[in-house]
Amino acid sequence: MLIGLPRSDIQLINWNIICLNLPSGESGEFFIGYSLNDRLARFSTLIVELDEEKRFGKTKSGSMYSMLGEPGHPCEDGLHVLYQIFGKARIQKELFSDESRGIVSFKYSIFE
Repeated sequence: MLIGLPRSDIQLINWNIICLNLPSGESGEFFIGYSLNDRLARFSTLIVELDEEKRFGKTKSGSMYSMLGEPGHPCEDGLHVLYQIFGKARIQKELFSDESRGIVSFKYSIFE
């Protein structure tokens, strides 16, 4: 079950950034990972501010994200959120196969 969460300050581990590039030309970036604060997987609203050096960002909802550790493969629960929103087959095709059309991608490599 997916639930909307109120604006908050979030410390994210097992994280990455999802890049969404729609055929219409619209695009955006979203945090995905595991929140230490509430122990929930997170898929954020649109990132509106990002300081990659300080690993800090703000989303459209007003939530403030601090990313801890290196980016990489996001937590499985975070991927489950993506599966619920976009469909498991589509996400697996876009993120984990050679058949990707570039609609959904990770900003940072998951293979490091």
